[in-house]
Amino acid sequence: MLAHRQPMISSVRRDAWLEIDLNAIERNIGITRSWLKAGTRLMAVVKSDAYGHGAAGVADVMGACGASWLGVASIDEGAQLRAAGSDLPILILSPSPSWAMQNALDANLTLTVTSASQLLDLEALCRRQERRASVHLKIDTGMHRLGVLPKNLGDIIKILKQNKWVKLEGVFTHFAKADEEDFTLFQTAVFEKALQEIEKEGLKASLIHLASSDACRRFPKTHFDMVRVGLYLYGLEAKKASDFLEAAMSVKARINQIQNLDEGESLGYNLTWTTSKASRIASIPIGYADGIDRRLSNNMKALLMGKEIKQVGLISMDQMLFDVSEVPDAQEGDIVTLIGRQEANKSEQVLPLADWANKLDTITYELACRLRARMPRIYTRNFQLEGKHE
Repeated sequence: MLAHRQPMISSVRRDAWLEIDLNAIERNIGITRSWLKAGTRLMAVVKSDAYGHGAAGVADVMGACGASWLGVASIDEGAQLRAAGSDLPILILSPSPSWAMQNALDANLTLTVTSASQLLDLEALCRRQERRASVHLKIDTGMHRLGVLPKNLGDIIKILKQNKWVKLEGVFTHFAKADEEDFTLFQTAVFEKALQEIEKEGLKASLIHLASSDACRRFPKTHFDMVRVGLYLYGLEAKKASDFLEAAMSVKARINQIQNLDEGESLGYNLTWTTSKASRIASIPIGYADGIDRRLSNNMKALLMGKEIKQVGLISMDQMLFDVSEVPDAQEGDIVTLIGRQEANKSEQVLPLADWANKLDTITYELACRLRARMPRIYTRNFQLEGKHE
């Protein structure tokens, strides 16, 4: 390894890792909060292990930078954050099975209800234990995935009014097309009508929240008491590299072998790529088991010592190959950047995750979540090791 010319940041467990820039997350939170009126709270959505960035590793930064709540998908995600020491309010954004509600109460997690049966199960549990719980009610305003349809609100209202154990703390919905105005405002109108029905019956929620990342930026009318922002906090947009946010995640690995091959040599499983001249081929210890889509084979680039290099051959479970013929100084131990920033020769180059998303006809959400598969994360601040390994 050429330690004198390599950044000192590296995984202590393997030669492939994710770098998470906490400064970037802090800046993205600041940008998001600048869109909000005074008093509007921010829920940082950290489900799917903070979209692959590591929920336990970023939750403290979220809170320190002004997030009032954390949002997760399930009880186990919330419980993991509690075990890691997070004391922010945590909302489970999806409905929870009745047999697991006890776990949520014990971990001081706030449940979402989407049906009368869920509410009755929770009320019965609280009544037996003579303990109180707060819930957030999700209303289906047109996405038709989860939530109480407005026409069925009567049953929910009746249960909430007649019991003393479960209190309505929040009411929310989820937008189906948050980057488009017409349907977003349609859903907002449906939601406001449902909210009026709830309030007409004497129920008052202290937290009304609708806006996701796109709606938070584009439609101030949707802000209400709190916004729920996920992808933007990590510096990502769904389909393109952001021009106003800073991506927090980089994917890196060190070269673990270089071979000098003659012209006409084929390589990798199924021998899908053949050298057209004498070539230097480098292997790095990262593959589809780490979340790198196999369909990117022979169709992706990386950065090495300030130059773009081409991936060649089929991506394997644990390895992939690059043609480094144009980087004659490359040696084993050098760092290859697959996604993110690399500085070399007093300049900076960037490979955005959106490049992969466009090639695969998917979104950055999916790819970021995949990358949490088994790679260790290294958290950085001001380009120095933060001292947190996962």
